[in-house]
Amino acid sequence: MKIAVLIALLAAVSAHAECRMGRAASLPITLWQQKLFVPVEVDGTRAFFFVDTGASTTTLSEQLADRLSLPRDFDRSADVVGVGGVESRLTIVRANEVSLQAVHIQKQSFPVAAFAESMADGSPVGGLIGADILSRFDLDLDLPDRRLVLWTVAGCSEVRPDWPGDAAGTPLQVAPSRHASIPVRIDGASLDLLIDTGAPTLILSSRAAARAGATPDVLEENRRMVGHGVNDRAFDARMHIFGRVEVAGQVFGDVRAIVVAPSRVPTGDGLLGLEFLKRARVWLSYGTSTLFVQKSND
Repeated sequence: MKIAVLIALLAAVSAHAECRMGRAASLPITLWQQKLFVPVEVDGTRAFFFVDTGASTTTLSEQLADRLSLPRDFDRSADVVGVGGVESRLTIVRANEVSLQAVHIQKQSFPVAAFAESMADGSPVGGLIGADILSRFDLDLDLPDRRLVLWTVAGCSEVRPDWPGDAAGTPLQVAPSRHASIPVRIDGASLDLLIDTGAPTLILSSRAAARAGATPDVLEENRRMVGHGVNDRAFDARMHIFGRVEVAGQVFGDVRAIVVAPSRVPTGDGLLGLEFLKRARVWLSYGTSTLFVQKSND
């Protein structure tokens, strides 16, 4: 019996010792035009890319690809589908190295797209960092303090953020596309939302909004607006404020949401976007399929 107990203890210690975590990059965040940007180097040239967990593929801007004279593969293309519900075929280029501080991604192909945005100083946007790269790490996204930390996680069955105070966790569903979604309660309704740092705010399909009390009659009394999706195509939407949103045990009040047609939501009931994420610190653990949320004190 003692030998069996000793073996079990040694196995537990060995399993625990196999869990390894390391800080791969700590990136300053620039918030601009309802997007969060981080510095990235492509073949030694520094540019600002916006962080988009809702995009499956990292994409370079046409301006940056032209500036670096990156070779194009005209025999291949990539398809992109967004909230705008429009599919685009994008040209492929190959970069020697894409770097986020000590993270180096070498000899990889990326689609190229036109980005209308420019930074505050007028410099063009370099592109977007999508889930194909982001999902290789755990993300400590601290928008209140303007910092994104990428963590390598290996052999860990669970993680817990090294944050002061409590941080509640909730199961995270990671699709083959590397999109991550979580259960969220909105005014009593249980919904499944995609975590999308590229979305400006909370976005719900009209069906999901109706389950949370924002029926078509209620929405008729709300402000009509025009949204923009892939290729900057316009679509109709409504703005609605929900009284209570609960994520990972944390409760947020008076959360603004954009309500769109179901065809405009790529998956699930909607998107948990940037305006909501500004109100909390979030640890997105792709390695252990867990999301941690801690409300900002602001």
